[in-house]
Amino acid sequence: MKRHAVSVVMSLAAAVISGTVFLLALFDQYALVEMAASIITALQVFFLSSAIGDLLEKKKETNRTRNSAAVLVTIFLVAFYSFRKYFH
Repeated sequence: MKRHAVSVVMSLAAAVISGTVFLLALFDQYALVEMAASIITALQVFFLSSAIGDLLEKKKETNRTRNSAAVLVTIFLVAFYSFRKYFH
């Protein structure tokens, strides 16, 4: 049960970070980053709902592939925004 709670918190943090990057890109008017961030935020919300579903269904194992994808996509988005901001 603890693993599922960690998975939900991690997915929630990834969705919040993706949404924050979207808002920052919106204010800085980086269109390509906005598009990527909006798509990735939708993906993160899907991952979050899937993690909550696993918690409610009381599955024995967490989906490690989904957790890894959530973290890697978030890192990619932050790196993409940073690259665009500092090398523009």
